[in-house]
Amino acid sequence: MDVTVLCDAVAVFPEAVEVALPGWSAEHQQWTEANLPGNVDATGGWLLHFHSYLVTSDRGATLIDTGIGPAGGEAANWLGTAGRLPELLEAGGVREADIHTVILTHVHLDHAGWNTAGERPRFGHATYVVQQAELDHARGGPTYERLIRPIADAGQLRAVEGETALDDGLRLLPTPGHTPGHQSVVTERAVLGGDVLVHPAQARWPELTYVYERDPTVAVTSRREVLALAAATGIPIAAAHPHTALDGSALPLVAAGPGDKPCRPYRL
Repeated sequence: MDVTVLCDAVAVFPEAVEVALPGWSAEHQQWTEANLPGNVDATGGWLLHFHSYLVTSDRGATLIDTGIGPAGGEAANWLGTAGRLPELLEAGGVREADIHTVILTHVHLDHAGWNTAGERPRFGHATYVVQQAELDHARGGPTYERLIRPIADAGQLRAVEGETALDDGLRLLPTPGHTPGHQSVVTERAVLGGDVLVHPAQARWPELTYVYERDPTVAVTSRREVLALAAATGIPIAAAHPHTALDGSALPLVAAGPGDKPCRPYRL
C-alpha cells in the first residue's frame, strides 16, 4: 500500500492565527517557527496546505478528501486561489475513472471541492464514503447541496456509522469535534487525520482549540486519541493543512522547508 500526498493548493489563512486559535501565545509561535517553519509566512501569518491523499494498492485507488476545487468555486473564492488536484492525478498516471473510493473526512468546502464536475460526480466509478452523522449535520447547507447532493442523486454515496473497516484494508475512525461526523482514515502508512488538527502546534498542545470546531471539548479528546494511536503504532499523522506529516512527538516527518508553494507529490 502506498500513500501519496497531493497538495491541491496553498494559502494564507484569512484570519490572524491568534484569532483562529484562541489561546495562541508567543510560545506557540516560537515553537512553530523553530520546528515547522513551513507553516509560517514571512509576516508571521498562518500558511495552510490543502492536502488530499491517494492510497493505491493491488485493490485499486482511493482518494481521501478532494481539496478546494476549481476557480470560481466557493473555497477558491474564499482563499483567493484555485486547486489543481485533477492535474496532479493525471501527472501521476491516475485517471479519474481509476478512483474506486472517495473518503471524505468531513463535509467542508475545502475538503470536497473536486467532488463534482458541474452537476455530476467527478469520479464517476467511485463510491463516496461519509459518516452518517456528518451527512445529518451538513444536509441542507450550501456545501451539501453543491457537492454532496449530486453524489447522492447519482447513487454513489455511502453513509457509514462509527468505526468501519473497508474492503481495501483501510479503517475509518470517528474523530468528532471539528464537525459532528468528522472521521480519520487509518492506513499501514499513516493516520490521515483531515482536520482533527488544523495547525501543527495542536499536536504539541492538543488542548489548543480552533475557533471553528463545533465542539472544542470533543475535538481535544479526538486529537489526544489520534496522537496516542500514532505514538503506539509508530506511524505519522498526515493532516490536511500542516505542511508536512508529523511523527508521534509532533515533529515533522520530513524537513519542512518553505511552505508558501504547493509541495510536490510525495509518498509517506
